[in-house]
Amino acid sequence: MKFSHMIFGLSCMLAGVSTQAADYPERTISLSVPYGSGGSTDGIARQLARLLEQELGQPVVILNQPGATGTLQLGNLARAKPDGYTIGLYSYSTATFTSQLLKVPYTRDDFELLGGVAEFSYGIVARPESPINNIEDLISRAKSEAGVFYGVTGAPNNFPFLQLQKVTGGKFDQITYKSSAESINAVIGGFVDVALQGPSEYVELVKAGKLKVIASASNYRLPWFPDTPTIKEQGYDVGITGIIGVAAPKGIPEDAKARLQAAIHKVVSGSEYGQFLVNRYGIKSYPASAADFSVYIDKGFSIMKNMIKTYDIKGL
Repeated sequence: MKFSHMIFGLSCMLAGVSTQAADYPERTISLSVPYGSGGSTDGIARQLARLLEQELGQPVVILNQPGATGTLQLGNLARAKPDGYTIGLYSYSTATFTSQLLKVPYTRDDFELLGGVAEFSYGIVARPESPINNIEDLISRAKSEAGVFYGVTGAPNNFPFLQLQKVTGGKFDQITYKSSAESINAVIGGFVDVALQGPSEYVELVKAGKLKVIASASNYRLPWFPDTPTIKEQGYDVGITGIIGVAAPKGIPEDAKARLQAAIHKVVSGSEYGQFLVNRYGIKSYPASAADFSVYIDKGFSIMKNMIKTYDIKGL
């Protein structure tokens, strides 16, 4: 009789555990973003949150936490309670590059990666009357007495120019601007020869005939400019990666982690989300699993360490 009572009690306990796991999430989830409202990263996060709400059955609210070149948000995320109700965007460049140039209050081990979200696109633009129409023209200009002046907002947007300078011996002079818009306007005004930014920064200017795209600096052709070859297609193994995903503080409960991973992967793999990214920002979805995203990030640390050493990049 006592044994039967023990079995019944154990069954109730197991049922309670199962119910508890199935109940997640029971309240609002916060998704932190490393930039202010209104930009492309914020827009991506809001669409992701909207679709995750449908999948998880609970509100997903955006927390904009700009500052310290993206490391403020990751620092806050690392210190958040690991209960499954605070997650955040996790940027490849901030995690693998910026963290090796700045003293940051976290390490890779402070995060549980939940999956990939988006892959940013980058292109090089010039004035329509410029003799620079492709990468060969760009290199010819760099090897001339005039050299090439390029506008960027800093690393890693300057990586392709640093790489081209090293492999060709051309002269590439960097002019750093506070915003993407400033670097684009500098091209239009003739203050620099070219700039490298995302397509949403210049698509309307290209349509208006005020700029031209000479190359995709991503590993694929830009969705909005499919006829423009990549730098790699033009003969140089050079490119820039802009991957973002989602992470949680280390120690998140297994049931919450599994539910979030599945929900994120389903949303990011879906056509609604993918079409939104292409139509609104001219970029691609990045539906990597948590495991694949983790491998990609872990490899990135050594890649970025080598970049910093090879090109003698100083602290930010």
